[in-house]
Amino acid sequence: MNQYKFSLDPSSKKFTCPRCNKQTFVKYIENANGSYLDDEFGRCDRETNCAFHNPPKNNKVGLFVCCKPKPKPSFHSLEILDKSFSRNKENNFIEFLKTLFTAAEVTEIVSKYLIGTSKHYKGATIFWQIDNLERIHAGKILQYITETGKRAKTTEGKGVINWVHSVNKTEDFNLDQCLFGLHLISETNQKTIAIVESEKTAVIMSVFKPEYIWLATGSKQGFKQSMLDPIKQFKIVAFPDKSEFEDWKHKAIELNAIGYKIIVSEFLEQMDCDTGIDLADIFINEMTKMTIVNN
Repeated sequence: MNQYKFSLDPSSKKFTCPRCNKQTFVKYIENANGSYLDDEFGRCDRETNCAFHNPPKNNKVGLFVCCKPKPKPSFHSLEILDKSFSRNKENNFIEFLKTLFTAAEVTEIVSKYLIGTSKHYKGATIFWQIDNLERIHAGKILQYITETGKRAKTTEGKGVINWVHSVNKTEDFNLDQCLFGLHLISETNQKTIAIVESEKTAVIMSVFKPEYIWLATGSKQGFKQSMLDPIKQFKIVAFPDKSEFEDWKHKAIELNAIGYKIIVSEFLEQMDCDTGIDLADIFINEMTKMTIVNN
């Protein structure tokens, strides 16, 4: 096994990127002692909008820490998940869903995806990551604007995001993410899974196109083997956001070579729309146009 001298930090900790000034910079560490290198060495996670990457100037850099065992993953309790449902009447995202769908449809998808509400940010949504063995890997907290369904921004222009284990100050919590909606694969006879990046998009598309099981990676980087392993036996149709097609296509080619059955849709890539637009944006816009015409 190669013993790399330096690696990108495998934890979820992020720093300010020296190029784009966003809190998206993953620093390099020295594998022998786990200490960070100087602030200049690292990679920005904003691969489309920034792509800054400055590795140490030698050929002994690895993608993963090879000399340390992966820590045992942590899981949330069912009690914490259950408590998050008690505040759903205050949930901005659920209120937005009611502007798109009937009350019955909203109730069904909230129950299906086990959507909760955080008190850390007023009206914020918790997207629980629950695997096919019903283990609760993570609670991702995002805040939306009720009227538009868009992500709320801080005064610095950053999306409001956090994690349940962080706001609860859970000690020694080892975050090990899984696909959002993964618990659904043990409850269905459907054979085809649709993969998108955003949890919001998966939820909304499950109503527009119910013939698929809709799951979300939670990030562009989440489209990878470790996340997709539990659904390897399924037919998978991936719908990358606008401008992300090539990256997801190349990853799909790699995975198909080892037994996956992934098709990457060019639907958004062929459309004349802005970078970052996702499938739900298109369907909501078309729905809005139809409503205006009919009225």
